[in-house]
Amino acid sequence: MNLTSRFILFRLPVVLYAGLIFFLSSGPVPSAELENIPDYYLHFSEYCLFYVAMFWAIHEGFRPVQGRGSYWLPAVLTILFGISDEFHQMFVPSRVASVLDVLADSAGAAAGTAVALFIHRLNGPVSDQAES
Repeated sequence: MNLTSRFILFRLPVVLYAGLIFFLSSGPVPSAELENIPDYYLHFSEYCLFYVAMFWAIHEGFRPVQGRGSYWLPAVLTILFGISDEFHQMFVPSRVASVLDVLADSAGAAAGTAVALFIHRLNGPVSDQAES
């Protein structure tokens, strides 16, 4: 698979999702329905999915690649992105930065870790003979 195909398949999804998060946090809540959902639910689910996308981008699938940070690197990057998003919201008039939101983002990253681990275990071990 060439570099362009690998970028589109593995890295573009997390880049687009990060852009969507940034866009949505740049203004008021986009719909009345979302205002009725507790903020921490939204942060938790948003960053759970972000972790899964980050894991997919780093490891080019759901099998951890040695030397690419196992499960911890996507978690650290997800939490850092959550912190940067809260920092960004300090400058948006209709938004408020919150440490509790970062905690919900971190809990979402932890749940995303469990999801990635579950998917990896569900797929089972790779057989050397299967690749021959």
